[in-house]
Amino acid sequence: MLRRKKRRVTVDANILIAYIVSKKEGSLERKVLIKAANDDRLLITDVIMDECINFAYKKEGRKRGLTEAAIAAKIRELDLKIISIKPIPSDDELKAAGYAIRDDDDLKILYSVSTINADIFVTRDDDFKGDVRGIRAKIMDPVSYIREEDRRQYF
Repeated sequence: MLRRKKRRVTVDANILIAYIVSKKEGSLERKVLIKAANDDRLLITDVIMDECINFAYKKEGRKRGLTEAAIAAKIRELDLKIISIKPIPSDDELKAAGYAIRDDDDLKILYSVSTINADIFVTRDDDFKGDVRGIRAKIMDPVSYIREEDRRQYF
């Protein structure tokens, strides 16, 4: 019997946070996570998890009443694999290794996506739409990922 080859898909913290704060059962972020979990192999890194946790300490997170524990619990509900890649090289080391993106704050995300050999990285961050170097993953926005034609290989 033929089986679809599952791709390694990771999502950015902005997708996870939007899923957590959304009250809609049919939210785009929820659809992304369901598709990635059912059709592909959904995983994130501890770097992305840390970015989600840090949202609790930002003004928007506090305004929404989100705590570190609440964010961690919602992500655990997804039953996804969280891969530890720490320690992270410095920004200078990452640049020397060929990683490049408009916002240096995203270098650690590039490194984490590359380290886990993700096939697809789903994000809303516009910094990933420009000149991005250092990862082989296809960078997609949520709508593109949901609407993509199923052209996966069978084995």
